[in-house]
Amino acid sequence: MRIYSNMRLLCKTLLAVALIMPVYAAAQDDASLYMEQSAGSALLYRGHIAQSYPMAFNGTWFWTGPAFEKGEVAYNGTVYRDIPMNVDASRQELLVKTASGAADKVLNRDYVTWFTMGGHRFLNLQQTYGSEAPAGYWEVLYDGRARIVRQVVRSLRRDMNGELRPEIGYDDSTYRPEVHQTFTRSISYCYISEDGQIVPVRRRAQVLEFYKDRKREINRHISNRERAGKMDFESFCTEAVRFAETL
Repeated sequence: MRIYSNMRLLCKTLLAVALIMPVYAAAQDDASLYMEQSAGSALLYRGHIAQSYPMAFNGTWFWTGPAFEKGEVAYNGTVYRDIPMNVDASRQELLVKTASGAADKVLNRDYVTWFTMGGHRFLNLQQTYGSEAPAGYWEVLYDGRARIVRQVVRSLRRDMNGELRPEIGYDDSTYRPEVHQTFTRSISYCYISEDGQIVPVRRRAQVLEFYKDRKREINRHISNRERAGKMDFESFCTEAVRFAETL
């Protein structure tokens, strides 16, 4: 009887193990998949927590505004997609929002090659063209054989009487005249030639110098486009280079 009982107990045990093995294996597979996916993105969240600015101020320290927008980022040789990002334009740091939303993390700029944000493409010129290139992040305005790129820099400045208000470059409907710290905006532009030479540009004449043999045609084209109003410098750069590359 004892042998028979032991055999029945053994059979029940083996049957129970057989029943739970598929569930256990599936749980293992799910756990492995989760760990694999988490590990794939975990590199993005190993940086330090983003700088905060706890004082009262006007303007913004972000590239455009405080909203994080989803995009792609090439980080340490891997492209990560559907990542909420923003740029601290004061420190030239790319920020990513953690899944919990509890904190914003800074990506090490040495490992960022490019990223897209809100439909716009940005380059780390030093990773693309070498250490002698200008530092920080640069938005690609025109991308053909040549490139036109721009960089937005925010600077926190003391403003006692509101003189810096025109330099905010941000929706000033929330401007508070009693606040005396203001983030101002400055914009720099560069022309990048087909062979990778990077030249800062500030005037129309500098852009036209890259196309001396086509200068007359470019000027005529721009004049026709400006009949409805004068282009700003940024629009001139992109339109002049775009047109020059069609000639």
